Amino acid sequence: MSSPFLAVKAQVFFTDMRARKAEEASVEKLRKLLDASGVLDVVEQGDLVAIKVHLGTPGNQRHIRPHHVRVVVEAVRERGGHPFVTDTTGISLLSPRGDAVKVLRAAALNGFTPETVGAPIIVADGLKGFSGVKVRVDGFRLKEVEVAQAIAEADAMISLAHAKGHPRTGLGGALKNIGVGCLTKKGRAPLHLAKKPQIKPELCDGCGRCAEFCPAGAVVEEGGAYRIDQDKCLWACGCWELCPRKAITGWAEMHHPSNEELCIRVADAFKAVVDLLGRDKVAYVNLAYDITPHCDCFPWGDVPMVPDVGMLASEDPVAIDKACVDLINQAVGLPGSALEDVGALEPGTDKLSALADWEPFRPFKKHGGPMWKAYLEWAAKAGLGSLDYELVKVS
Repeated sequence: MSSPFLAVKAQVFFTDMRARKAEEASVEKLRKLLDASGVLDVVEQGDLVAIKVHLGTPGNQRHIRPHHVRVVVEAVRERGGHPFVTDTTGISLLSPRGDAVKVLRAAALNGFTPETVGAPIIVADGLKGFSGVKVRVDGFRLKEVEVAQAIAEADAMISLAHAKGHPRTGLGGALKNIGVGCLTKKGRAPLHLAKKPQIKPELCDGCGRCAEFCPAGAVVEEGGAYRIDQDKCLWACGCWELCPRKAITGWAEMHHPSNEELCIRVADAFKAVVDLLGRDKVAYVNLAYDITPHCDCFPWGDVPMVPDVGMLASEDPVAIDKACVDLINQAVGLPGSALEDVGALEPGTDKLSALADWEPFRPFKKHGGPMWKAYLEWAAKAGLGSLDYELVKVS
């Protein structure tokens, strides 16, 4: 597969976070970045424009700022677009973001409301996360992806991502915001999981709680024993979290053995989403501040591991994520952060890879640890963008 971005070096527009006067406030710098980069050219008069964010998880305070979302909302509206801010539910109905009610509650706790962001907030995959559109894709692994309904129906999209670390992909940025965050529960499941849950008969006591819980009626009783009908199973409801005897295959048991497999599948899913909307109708903004080792779905937030890097905008999702990786790795690590724990404070060290030895990430190390290099390389192979970029400073 060839990439339309590979003919020329991609441009990534960048502004730092320093402010010495009112004109250098972060909201003013973000407005200038949007104008200078031209990313809002994806918006046409009358477009319904999805502004895809991660609304955060209860307990995690290291997410993007609502007032930065509002800047993008206002800029889209000035272009004649009709913006809405959106996110999707998480895998498992039992999780803190398991349904739309929980997502909106988390959003409000984190300061994201229609009043603060200046636009409606819509949970894109519906009340329980099963509302979507099946999209065919010629992926490395995936041939069909279920895209969240409101994303599929949008006319254009701005990815507004928080740049931070991740225990598997190494980086959470534009690629993950779209390739994972724009899917339904059922769409996400095959990205993370190699197989569907099964009941272990030797542990099951026949309480039937899983059968009562399953929204698809996939847990069936036969001769006093329960089993999961693999054809009916929706694969993403979280029955494994419900069982008091741990008789259902757990998340760790179902996950792909290699983190690289997740990286490949994120590229496939990303391709499905942007091809559905049209690549000229999607643009990318990464906010590289409060850069934690972990993603915003964690129910806690560690201290930032490097100083605030800045804000970036591009038409190329691979280039903008690569620029974030480079800027993070070039930065000096902050004492007292995860990087001190793993001895990676020096500028120029591969900080994101070094986090494989950080205590909370050690369970992921057997799967390959944070694999940002493979993550970006597979995205480039999929024709999603270029690893070669020019950083354009906006002042």
